[in-house]
Amino acid sequence: MSSRGSSFYAEGMVRPDGGSGLPYRLKQGELSLQVKAIANAGRSEVVGVRAGELVVRLRVPALEGRANRELVSLLSRRLGVPRSTVILVSGRTSQHKLLRLPAGAAEALYGLCSSAD
Repeated sequence: MSSRGSSFYAEGMVRPDGGSGLPYRLKQGELSLQVKAIANAGRSEVVGVRAGELVVRLRVPALEGRANRELVSLLSRRLGVPRSTVILVSGRTSQHKLLRLPAGAAEALYGLCSSAD
């Protein structure tokens, strides 16, 4: 496991059932989600959870913010939340990103992470 994943685990990622290993945590009424975005893939899809991150393939290239916009759009659709509530906190030019989501998306996010594996 990379140091990125292990430090994020230490900050309190906890499953609703009390276990650990999911790429998100709930803090102060918001969800923080670690994502690895792979641009220029054949299609946009959620792949699964690896090394403490939700792996997402995006069909668009990582040029001029297109992949970031596609990531926000895909996650908002899959989680059933408005695009404006999915905020890219860090990683604008990196594959490794931190997103902020509304706490109300926790159940859908847990299901997305669990079913993607």
